[in-house]
Amino acid sequence: MTKQNKNTEIKKSKATFIQTSNGMFSISELQKAEVTDSKQISELKDWATQQKLVVPPYPPSSFLTLHESNPVFWATTNQIGNDVSGLGWNLQLIEGQTEDTTEKERITNFLNTCVPDSSLRSLLKELVVDWGSIGYFGIEIIRNLKSEVAVLARVPADTLRIHESKKKYCQVRNEKKVWFKRFGIEENILSTSGEITVETDWKKIANELIYYRNTYQKSDFYGCPNILPAVGDVIGLIGSRDYNISFFQNYGVPESIIILKGNWEEGTDEVIRKFLSTEIKGSENAHRTLVMEQLEGCEIEYKPLTTTVKEGSFKLYQAACKENILIAYSMPPERVGVARVGALGGNLAEQANEIYNNGVVEPLQTDIENIINRLLVEGLKCTKYKFKLNNLDITNKEAVVNRLAKEIEYGMSSPNEARAELGKPPYEGGDKLYINPMLIETGTTEEGMSKLLDEYNKNKN
Repeated sequence: MTKQNKNTEIKKSKATFIQTSNGMFSISELQKAEVTDSKQISELKDWATQQKLVVPPYPPSSFLTLHESNPVFWATTNQIGNDVSGLGWNLQLIEGQTEDTTEKERITNFLNTCVPDSSLRSLLKELVVDWGSIGYFGIEIIRNLKSEVAVLARVPADTLRIHESKKKYCQVRNEKKVWFKRFGIEENILSTSGEITVETDWKKIANELIYYRNTYQKSDFYGCPNILPAVGDVIGLIGSRDYNISFFQNYGVPESIIILKGNWEEGTDEVIRKFLSTEIKGSENAHRTLVMEQLEGCEIEYKPLTTTVKEGSFKLYQAACKENILIAYSMPPERVGVARVGALGGNLAEQANEIYNNGVVEPLQTDIENIINRLLVEGLKCTKYKFKLNNLDITNKEAVVNRLAKEIEYGMSSPNEARAELGKPPYEGGDKLYINPMLIETGTTEEGMSKLLDEYNKNKN
């Protein structure tokens, strides 16, 4: 065997082959064909797109800017938060269950301690404000070493992004990112990458999250705030505010044209312009006076460009904008300190409060109650009690008292029935019916009352 043949034989003996779907190839051949992908993020495919995170239909930060720039928008969302969660909560025994002191104490302890350094009421208010200003909110669920739900925390809605699977979420803040999995899903994911893992170290696996949104027909993932159709009104109020700020910074000097006629000295126009643009602006420069020598044959013509009509128009425009913002949330003006436009009777005001309570407050309360009750069942294995938020009392007590007084006056209700509706104890003899004008006793039967009514009508005629 020649030396060349021997070397060839040795190389063949050391070669490694791999079977592929396209046939058998040596390692050297595969290495020549191997091409690695670029690790750069292209302009058309950013990090969020690569991670299959759905982009919100509107930038959440834009809504937050409007929210913090307008007092009506701000007051409305905060008032809804107070009305939904600010009245406290209670536990009710589920129908068919028996009292269990141990379970009730366990639930009470959880609800009182699940938000460290704050309270459940404060947390729920923050979530409702997120719902009102951005259109959705997220609750981080933190379990203890027994796998029981122990702590609840708000995830700022503007930092939350939803995975296209709807099974996981990513919080993005500047360059930092952390993942959450949907509450109730058993498989774990890594908090750093969102990838499925068999890891059991609680420091590495993602916490759970409950996501709630205000329905928005143009997105299957994100909600939108009720303010969306009234965004123009918020911007209008901000614009009128900024206009007035500029007016007062200019110390009330309206827009105008100043015409210098005649042979003025060179630079006179610049002196006047500088004085009006800088020297007179701001309250600290109030009452300053420009003194100049007027040459013979020279004149100054002043033509204001604004009229007094603008101020009145602003007031009407601002009132309309405020009303549109309140309409978007069905908010009665009085609840946020806005004067009601036009004269409305008591009945209409009561109807507005009822629409707000039935259309905004109670639905939110019901949904939040369902979320907390799910946590009690799935997170604590407590099934005998249900969490209930205290209802908003929108009753016009003066109107109720007047109605009950008329019912007593015309024999439709007894004093004790009226007292019971007002939450007052009965008194002896208060079950009888009366009729005006003498408060004549009619007895407790309908027949007796009917006879006295007939008698009363005869005497009246």
